[in-house]
Amino acid sequence: MSQENVDLVRRAYAEFGPHPAGVEEATRAGLVAPNVEFDFSEVYPDGPIVRGAKGWRDYAESLPWGGSLRLEPERFFDVDDERVLVFVRATAEGEGSGVPVENRTAHELTIRDGALVRWKVYADRGKALEAAGLSE
Repeated sequence: MSQENVDLVRRAYAEFGPHPAGVEEATRAGLVAPNVEFDFSEVYPDGPIVRGAKGWRDYAESLPWGGSLRLEPERFFDVDDERVLVFVRATAEGEGSGVPVENRTAHELTIRDGALVRWKVYADRGKALEAAGLSE
């Protein structure tokens, strides 16, 4: 089952990406649960937890990088029967300035009944590995 989860996560990044329209499409396709949770509590002070494709759309529209966010998965870790950890290279450009930014983060994705139900973002990859009970 866990290889199936890794394959599902790879497909999610490849086909739909992080953009709200992609998440909405993935929800319609059954790849993402309608009440999916996006957890940013490990990234920002008072980081939000948003739910569903609409919640993600509303939150994404408030961010300063506009639609320029790109996520490039670098490494996949099969954590357990429900979770996959992904090291991600995130790039974007400032909405007004056009200044490029790059950050290497980790995403912990939880899969139940063949759909993504939780997407937790970590700014610190070491902390993500520790939370998942893994080491590099």
